[in-house]
Amino acid sequence: MVCYDALLTKREPALSLEAKELIRSRLDIAEVIGEVVALKPAGRGQLKGLCPFHSEKTPSFHVHRDRGFYYCFGCQAKGDVFDFVMSTQHLEFAEALTLLGQRAGVAVAPLAPKDRRKRDLYDVNSLALAYFKAQLHDAKGASARDYLQRRKLTQASIERFELGYAPDGWDTLLKHGLTKGLSDQELLAAGLLAEAESGRRYDRFRHRLIFPIKDSLGRVVGFSGRVLDDSLPKYLNTPETELFKKSELLYGLDLARAAIRASGEAIVVEGYMDVIALQQVGFNNAVASLGATLTKEQAEALSRLEVQRLYLAFDADEAGQRATLAGLEQSVGRQFLVRAVTVPYGKDPADAVLNGHAAEFRAALQEGLSEVEFRFRSVLSRYDKTTLDGKRAILNELLPAIKPRDLFDPVASEMRRLVIDHLGIDGQRLDDWLSSKRTRRLDDMQLRGMARPTAKRSQVAVIELEVIALLLLEPARLRVRLEQLMALLPPTLNDSVLREFYTICQACGFDDRQILLKYREREEGGILFERLFSQSPDEDNRIDIDGHINKSLSRLRELYLTDEKELQRAVLLERLKEVSGYLTDPGLPPSQLQHYYAELKSINAMLAARDAERRLRVPQHLRRRK
Repeated sequence: MVCYDALLTKREPALSLEAKELIRSRLDIAEVIGEVVALKPAGRGQLKGLCPFHSEKTPSFHVHRDRGFYYCFGCQAKGDVFDFVMSTQHLEFAEALTLLGQRAGVAVAPLAPKDRRKRDLYDVNSLALAYFKAQLHDAKGASARDYLQRRKLTQASIERFELGYAPDGWDTLLKHGLTKGLSDQELLAAGLLAEAESGRRYDRFRHRLIFPIKDSLGRVVGFSGRVLDDSLPKYLNTPETELFKKSELLYGLDLARAAIRASGEAIVVEGYMDVIALQQVGFNNAVASLGATLTKEQAEALSRLEVQRLYLAFDADEAGQRATLAGLEQSVGRQFLVRAVTVPYGKDPADAVLNGHAAEFRAALQEGLSEVEFRFRSVLSRYDKTTLDGKRAILNELLPAIKPRDLFDPVASEMRRLVIDHLGIDGQRLDDWLSSKRTRRLDDMQLRGMARPTAKRSQVAVIELEVIALLLLEPARLRVRLEQLMALLPPTLNDSVLREFYTICQACGFDDRQILLKYREREEGGILFERLFSQSPDEDNRIDIDGHINKSLSRLRELYLTDEKELQRAVLLERLKEVSGYLTDPGLPPSQLQHYYAELKSINAMLAARDAERRLRVPQHLRRRK
């Protein structure tokens, strides 16, 4: 360990620089930042993650390990390991230097040793924690130990969460602090003392079980005390201080961080005891919100750990679930797949899991009320989904939730599924609308066009009719485009609408008026005219006809290919049934029996391969959904 005390008075500036460079050489900036931001490789010597300085879903925060710097392409935040610690922990340079020096094994002396500065608030809290822990094991802490025993907490959990006890006295901590060189002003600044109107200062926590509250790095920033009798308030927290920001903290996050990162899930509860109990029985991703709901700042802390699913276990009944989801900040529901959980066999999670119902609690996590579904049904209840106006209002209101913000957005994927299922909308057409630059310009024709076809064959026909409408938008180029299209068209069924259209065009000499007269009385004419007249004649809004035709042609090829493969699969299944029937014949010669067994094996192998291919053709967002 290096010490600079002897030289400090003569070379303060040089010494600070020397200490800084030594600390920098010993620390890996990626490890320091990685305790706050989930980092992933992003090229040689670089990593990236979600920026801790602004809200984002796509990582733009980069760390260059070799050069020891970070930079965010979103908010332009930049600097070295000292800048990062100063910004994220709200520290002055001297404080960051000391903190990182402790981590690197470098002793950094105060910048002004002759002028004793105020003791760091973290040190004050650490001293108080040591005192509370000692009191828990003292004779005075018997009532607190009895309470913990009744609640079935293990000694390992008590030690892991560093629980303590505040004795029943007005100035026990105050006197202890004074003997350790602390002033009452420092204890007051840390929120450990309260002040009466008369100016008298006294211990804030008296005859209470003490829960130390830590930040994500495991540093004590405050305390919460629970009564051991019937007095009120039941819980008393440290007031807001320079360190204790209730809306930004999650109890137990320092211990749960690794499990949360590994699973992409977090269980959020209300009580400190709930967190300890859940982690005691194996739910290591449990944290508490320090309030009745989750704040935006707390959600951002979880988002930086790449959480995708949140389970809120705040109340034991369904009414409480709905109240929780109704009060949930919209931005939180937009970031994660959220479920409100009904706690089984107990009024809170701690009661449930410590009384032998951990398995039931685990099952309840999957059965909770989905925030996405809750939000969808809330919107659905306000409009008539059977009318075009109702569907338009529903889609417009849900648009922010349906439109994906990232390559894989689980909230958007789940909302999309509900919209498709309940509004009878075709998934591909919905995606086309979402990807359009004119997303909000949803008219009646577009809505009708989104209707999900009742069968695969009608879906093909609808796409072909859309192509016909596109072709008729520019009659002068109808012949050229159609002939080119027919050459590119994949092998089709005998009832192809496009092939029939080509025959009609030839008979009418490619005269668009005559062609439309032919379709006026036909069954598919309604769809054709609807598509044709829904296009805007405005020159500024003219669509890319060739681009749309090529896109539709691609979809047709995909549908035809799927049909062909499904037909081949049906033939194989039919042959499998025949061969299986032959094998039941007791008089079958051994040579024939061997032949059919070989064929049966071959058919099963081909069916397995085709089923695997079918699964691969399922959209990615559906394959990932749990």
